Amino acid sequence: MTMLIIQSLLLMAIAYILGCLLGGLLRYLFASEPATQPASEPVKLVQEPAPKAVEPQPKPKPQPKPKTVTPPAPVATLPPKDDLKRIRGIGPQNEARLNSVGVQAFSQIAGWSAKEQREMGERLAFPGRIEREEWVKQAKVLAKGGTTDFAKRVDKGEVESSVGKGTVGDLGKKPPVMDTAPTNGGDNLTLIDGVGNALEKKLFAMGIYTFEQIAKWNKDQQTWIGNELGFPGRVERENWVSEAKTLAKGGTTEHAKKVERGEIKTSRKS
Repeated sequence: MTMLIIQSLLLMAIAYILGCLLGGLLRYLFASEPATQPASEPVKLVQEPAPKAVEPQPKPKPQPKPKTVTPPAPVATLPPKDDLKRIRGIGPQNEARLNSVGVQAFSQIAGWSAKEQREMGERLAFPGRIEREEWVKQAKVLAKGGTTDFAKRVDKGEVESSVGKGTVGDLGKKPPVMDTAPTNGGDNLTLIDGVGNALEKKLFAMGIYTFEQIAKWNKDQQTWIGNELGFPGRVERENWVSEAKTLAKGGTTEHAKKVERGEIKTSRKS
């Protein structure tokens, strides 16, 4: 019995050993296929950087053309001098000023455009007067050898303000004026010595209606008024400002008393 057990154990050992050997042999003979190599990674396409857009270059600024220096035109020969005082509104002073800027013939004034009339009026410190007194219309007649009623009076020596010669002098500065007349129509400016009915109308037309306005005139403004009226120096010579100051305060003067008594024909009665 014991021997049988020993034999069985030996057989079992032998069988185990043979099984191990056989298993190793089979593993050797039928070894599994080598492991599949991992699939190669997809080839990455390396993109070339896109070319940078070429920014348009600004066009070169055109270089300014060199200025052509035009030589001054030759000075034209001035026409023969006419007596510009034969035009209503041009006295010795205005004639001198016109002559000083090269205006000395009727034909020149006759050719003025509306713009030139405005510019000359400003230059002579009496805007609107050239148009108002129709210098161009008169000049056209006189330039053709004709005449006017005013020119006839000048030729006869009947126009005091057109006698003699003037100088360029100072043009002065225009004083403040009123756009419309006061409700009372204005003061009686003929109470001022040297202001008759005709000059009062001119002062009213210029926007000068009251003693108070005249009382405030400075030297430059007195000069401008004298030139505008065609009587340079008259305002200062006859003391208009001094008399206006007195009258503006309710006072009176010897001349004003005469006007109020009706003793001066060229002045209206109050």
